[in-house]
Amino acid sequence: MEPAPVDPRVHRSRAMLRDALLTLIRERGFDAINVQDITERAQLNRSTFYLHYRDKDELLTHIMRDMLSELSRKSQPLGDPAERLHRTLADWFQHAAEHAELYHLMLGQSGMRAYQVQLRNILEHLMNRDLEGSVLPPQLEGVPLPIVNRFMTSAYLGVLEWWLDRRSPHAPEDMARWLGALTSLLVSPPAAAPRAPRGR
Repeated sequence: MEPAPVDPRVHRSRAMLRDALLTLIRERGFDAINVQDITERAQLNRSTFYLHYRDKDELLTHIMRDMLSELSRKSQPLGDPAERLHRTLADWFQHAAEHAELYHLMLGQSGMRAYQVQLRNILEHLMNRDLEGSVLPPQLEGVPLPIVNRFMTSAYLGVLEWWLDRRSPHAPEDMARWLGALTSLLVSPPAAAPRAPRGR
């Protein structure tokens, strides 16, 4: 049996609570917010809040989960490896710009460890997909690819944190191009299949 459809009023209340929390995070930071602040901003009563969430942490958890699910669906494997990597990185930086407050919470000193791990795992999956079949330079011969992947993913996360801390000083497309150039120093895309000779 298919699950019963959710009452539109439930969707509306949850959306109002989530929007209120995100607005307050931008204004005050997560730690300075309480449930009363959220319900007042959403113009809902506290009993409505507790129908849906135990506390503000559970509300934030739902928001984080939805955001990371969106990221994992966002990039599609199109084009050659270099094009796929560029598109993945550009989409990722654009996603981070659109959800900057949540990324700050994940990546900050008091970040949410579980979501840092989930974000890293998503990125590693995307890198494995986009760099499948890539070739390591001779000086890296014998280095296991999972180590190379983790090294690059950690570097990407560090650059993203720098970018967000400085309020996104460069466009996502530029960041993708520059990180792609740096990545090419470590791995080379698979060689293109040779073309069949023309008949004489």
